[in-house]
Amino acid sequence: MKVRWATWILLLLAPGPLPAQAPAPRGLVATQGDSVFLYPLMGHMRWTSNRLAGCDYCTSQPVLWAVDRQGYREAVAFAVPGADYTSISDVASGPDGSLVAVGFAISGDDRMGSFIVWISPDTTRQVVTRVWPYGPNVVTVAPDGSIWTVGPVMTDHSGPKYPNVLRRYAPSGQLLASTIVRGVRPNNSGYYVVSGVSALMASRDRIGWLTGACQYLEFSFEAVQLGSYACPNGYRRINDVSGVALSSADDLLVGGQWLAPLAPLELDRAANTWKPVPVYQDSGKTQKLLGFDGPTLVTSSMSSSMRRYTWSGGSSAGGR
Repeated sequence: MKVRWATWILLLLAPGPLPAQAPAPRGLVATQGDSVFLYPLMGHMRWTSNRLAGCDYCTSQPVLWAVDRQGYREAVAFAVPGADYTSISDVASGPDGSLVAVGFAISGDDRMGSFIVWISPDTTRQVVTRVWPYGPNVVTVAPDGSIWTVGPVMTDHSGPKYPNVLRRYAPSGQLLASTIVRGVRPNNSGYYVVSGVSALMASRDRIGWLTGACQYLEFSFEAVQLGSYACPNGYRRINDVSGVALSSADDLLVGGQWLAPLAPLELDRAANTWKPVPVYQDSGKTQKLLGFDGPTLVTSSMSSSMRRYTWSGGSSAGGR
């Protein structure tokens, strides 16, 4: 009997299997080595497709440029034929190495017109398409090479007839699709044209637009609106976040505090909320999010360089 009780006691005291350890939440890890690049003298920049694109002297004598993954910069001077003044509003790079830009020009007799320009990968060809009374303010390029823009359609008196219109063009300038964007929140001044300071992005299956009033909207490649989301923390201006980035796999991140260690928030579409993204390894302060190079996040640092982050562990919180 004593032997039997001893056996039961040993079985009860024997250590069982340890509980399985939960996997680390999905987060970002900085890769080694930053790519140094020259900041634009004026204007802005962001990563689209496989390059950083921007402009210098955007509102006088524009120079369009792109910087590749190794930091090599290619610049192209641009002017609308016959125009005394040319201004560029936004620049994007296509997956084939082309550059596209939107802006407006004024002739010597004060006639104004808006345009889209496509520049071939070898920079030898430029296709300028006049699109007035449409006034595109932002531009991006989809994986199939089509050009997407957002801007107002103006009246003869230069006021907006339709404040926010999404359009799709072929590189040749042919209009492929156009839709009036509904449900757009005005900015703090009550103005509904909110594309002037905004960000237009493309993933493998959708177009994303963060408006100047910090509202995020998504569209299918058929120009059908898929969803609308408020920015985190009650933000009402795009400048309240330090950049925005949409990955090829539909991960949507906004930056946190400016000039601080990277602390992005990710949109969870299914829960309609924003979740902090852990950063497991970093190498200094981040100025802003520049965009995604496929699944790799690209940021700018304070040392005039691009810093890249890859995903580690977990699964996407993006939802559908």
